[in-house]
Amino acid sequence: MSDVKFLMVLPTNPDESDRMTKLLIQGSLLQEPQQFSINFVNSPSCTDNITYHFKVMIPLQTIVENYKSDGEWSASHQEKYLNIFDGKSEIDNSSMPSITNGIDAALNYSSTETAFSLIFQLDYENSTIDVYQVRGQGRNFVTKYETLFSLSEIQSIQVWGDVKKINQFSLNYD
Repeated sequence: MSDVKFLMVLPTNPDESDRMTKLLIQGSLLQEPQQFSINFVNSPSCTDNITYHFKVMIPLQTIVENYKSDGEWSASHQEKYLNIFDGKSEIDNSSMPSITNGIDAALNYSSTETAFSLIFQLDYENSTIDVYQVRGQGRNFVTKYETLFSLSEIQSIQVWGDVKKINQFSLNYD
């Protein structure tokens, strides 16, 4: 995979009760993208410890979730089939009317889209990250990941892969 395309060092906050709870990333991808990833890194200058690695392999319509500890990727990574570019998952629609296909066609959903919009919602109490895809005014649940590291250890966000640019990066704090 290519070099880091975007790096955001998170602001430090001395008040532990006022911490980042939501991250929105919107960006555009290169033409015919193969993959991109978003890493929640425990140090802005070193990637030996990554609390959460979220990777989208576009042609395979697969999401890979993992973490890295002391420079080693976990052997227990998770792969999920889900095409986040058209909102479909592994649901058998053969018994459903073709209305879903008509809606998809009308909205021009495609796996060749060159934009993404994702929300990462952090739950410190349960040490989990929920991921949502943003579409218009709504959002679709993508995945939930239980982290090995404490979420409070995250110091930066990195975006890698076939990303052309980041259009919006916003943080919400409680």
